[in-house]
Amino acid sequence: MTPEQRIPAERLARNPLITPGGWRMFRRIRDHHGAPKWNYEVGDRLLAEDLPTVEAYRRRIDDQPPALDTSPPERLVGWVNGLRDRVPLFRERLPLGFDPGRDWVHIETMTREDIVTRIHHLTPLDADLSRLIVYETNGTSTGHALDVPNHPAAVAMNHPLLELALARHGVLPEFNERRVACVNIGAEAGTVMFPNVFAVWGNAGFAKVNINEQVWTARRAGDFLADLQPQFLTGDPVAFSEMARWGIDYRPRAMISTATSLSPQLQDQLRERYQCPVIDFYSTTETGPIASTAADGEGLALIAPDLHVEILDEEGFPLPPGELGEITVSGGRNPYLPLLRYRTGDFARLLPGNAIDPAPRLHDLHARRPVLFRDATGNTIHPLDISTPLRRHLWSQYQLLQRADGSLRLTVKPGLGRPLDQSALRHEFGKLFGDMALEIIQDPGLGADLPGGKVIAFRSELSPDFSGME
Repeated sequence: MTPEQRIPAERLARNPLITPGGWRMFRRIRDHHGAPKWNYEVGDRLLAEDLPTVEAYRRRIDDQPPALDTSPPERLVGWVNGLRDRVPLFRERLPLGFDPGRDWVHIETMTREDIVTRIHHLTPLDADLSRLIVYETNGTSTGHALDVPNHPAAVAMNHPLLELALARHGVLPEFNERRVACVNIGAEAGTVMFPNVFAVWGNAGFAKVNINEQVWTARRAGDFLADLQPQFLTGDPVAFSEMARWGIDYRPRAMISTATSLSPQLQDQLRERYQCPVIDFYSTTETGPIASTAADGEGLALIAPDLHVEILDEEGFPLPPGELGEITVSGGRNPYLPLLRYRTGDFARLLPGNAIDPAPRLHDLHARRPVLFRDATGNTIHPLDISTPLRRHLWSQYQLLQRADGSLRLTVKPGLGRPLDQSALRHEFGKLFGDMALEIIQDPGLGADLPGGKVIAFRSELSPDFSGME
């Protein structure tokens, strides 16, 4: 075996199930002449014992499609009862004599605040933390950054849900060590970029890249995609718009839009430009995937068999089908973060499916819409580029407004025992925005009067909605 064929120990640590063919695929992506300058290393961390678990979940997706339940299904009640003595928050909200099946609508709802301040009350007391991984969220939709614990096998279960979203639109990718499954497109001033392979997809290739002229060029990006032929692309609406603006004409078999709401206008423009299905994929870091564009294009069809979705009013009571309310989720596959009536802070109407796609579907989703900011010279700034320094300097919630004259107002909810370093914040904003006036307000009550304390993190009077390609 030549040195090039030998899989390094550091790669095996990140991808324990990587094969010689998977290593060749990894190197093909990593060493490609058109690749961006990689700045991060990750792996799927899967072990052989995880694969049957993922396969069982794939079968469950087929056998237990989501239903429009007016009351919690028996399997969910059993799951809750199995956790009530192991999860402090469950024990607190399900006192002795409380029957989850009978009294479901009276269970106090969870919010993002619970995860931020009481994660130790949510993780089961007997949880094996030896394989814990942590996902950081920047709070681009809620203004409330948080760390979400997870398990590699639970993360890998997202892959079959992506497969279902694609299959609804007739896209059946080939997953093996000779194919690149997916490339994730970003469009930020700074973000992580890396190659990877996924054992759950037969060591098929993956890459996360960034459409930014400071780190890549349109020509190299086009060469990279055209040669590697990823079967589908993922990215947010801003990234896909930027990809089109760059003139990148690679046509994948599908495009999956995540992170923020995809406007119908942009969806139509991308579908016409790239001649493939453009799928809106509704997911949060806390819940995992929830819904994706229905087969007939009408609404977002529920996708996860282990999530019980309710639409609640302000008091936490279920609304009849068709009424607008807050999307609330129970269940999930994350062993470190069981969800009990978790308010997402997003709003929609829930209606039955039909013969084409029988899964219940969300309509009129009021979720995270992309907002673009402008610096002192008129250049676009992505909210993710703003949330990164905010997360670095704040352990608290925030809301940023850019006024019509370009000036900025940052409202901050003070963190727990951590003083606000205004000088550091002004320095970071100066690097991003240039010579732009910044007002900083400390408000201990930020979000207190809103469901789940979930504020609109970013608002701009210059560009209130990002609706399509320029």
